[in-house]
Amino acid sequence: MSNYKKLLSVAGLACLPGMAFADTPTLSSILEASGISISGYTSASYSVNYNEGNRLNNRAYDSPTDTFTIDQASLTLGYAPESGFGATVNLLAGEDSTVINGNYGDNDSIFSLPTAYVSYAGGGFTVIAGRFGSLAGYEVTADNAAPFVSRSFLFQNTQPFFHTGLRVTYKASDLLTFNLGAVNSAPQASTRDANKQKTLEANVTLTPTSTVLVALTNYLGVDDFEFGGTFPVAASTDDTFTTRTNLTDLVAQWTPTEKLTLAFNGDIADFKGIATTRGAAFYGFYKFTDLVALRGRVEIAEFRPKFDAPVDKYKVYTVALVVSPSSSFDIIAESRFDTANNDVFLDGDGLKDSGGNFAVKGIFKF
Repeated sequence: MSNYKKLLSVAGLACLPGMAFADTPTLSSILEASGISISGYTSASYSVNYNEGNRLNNRAYDSPTDTFTIDQASLTLGYAPESGFGATVNLLAGEDSTVINGNYGDNDSIFSLPTAYVSYAGGGFTVIAGRFGSLAGYEVTADNAAPFVSRSFLFQNTQPFFHTGLRVTYKASDLLTFNLGAVNSAPQASTRDANKQKTLEANVTLTPTSTVLVALTNYLGVDDFEFGGTFPVAASTDDTFTTRTNLTDLVAQWTPTEKLTLAFNGDIADFKGIATTRGAAFYGFYKFTDLVALRGRVEIAEFRPKFDAPVDKYKVYTVALVVSPSSSFDIIAESRFDTANNDVFLDGDGLKDSGGNFAVKGIFKF
């Protein structure tokens, strides 16, 4: 039968009532057959501040309080064959985009492009070039994979969120994986670098068993800064300070049972001649049933300036109850309390040595 006659036959079957439509391929089946994956989620939250006022400091995405917020609406398209070229794109809308877009020099748009890269895989190697997530840290930007409503103190104050550059991954075995890359300014997660020097990223990840993971990551670079308060921020004027930057990050996770997971994240971030930030986060997750889980996080950290300014020391406590009515929907109710040795937390028109909030977030995944 000719291709033309085959086409007519298929068209005729499609016109018969009650026939053919049952076998009509869906968009998802077409994408799956072509090797293209599609996924997404939507999240929204409400937060109440323990202090007076409607802003929280030292937070990544959840600074606004006493308000309903559409946090993230995410769609990811990916094509990642075991061998050959591929690409991944993540589109994000919502209030969290205004923070992510700060790396683009624009804090106004609620639309962002956290991830967009091309890839090549072969011979145990994977190479990606473009915009991609950081190797540092235990927590992530994406709400569908974040264990809490808030992100850790270390996530906000020592770790980059994303990078623009090149990364090579080599899986030596099931035990050992190496990553090596060159990216624009890592501390500022810049899409455009302020100088010619690039940040070198290096990572080694060990998985000695299916229940244990240990990852050591280092970012070493030379960057331009100016001062925003006591913290160094991206340079936007000619009055800049050029210095070496170094972040060393350690992540460890142990899952002794199907219900219990314990984890650790430690950081030392050094801005030579400016400041050193160091800290540790301890995690515990317990899944009672498929419906209910309890999560906890305890953090200690300090910000030590290398100039005439006080040393700030922090202790942060977070507990969350997770209810999952289905595999595609989670509700997270979280209480967080932050303390410091100095008055650094917003409280009305002044400052005090403690702060925190209660927040509820709903996440629908597809």
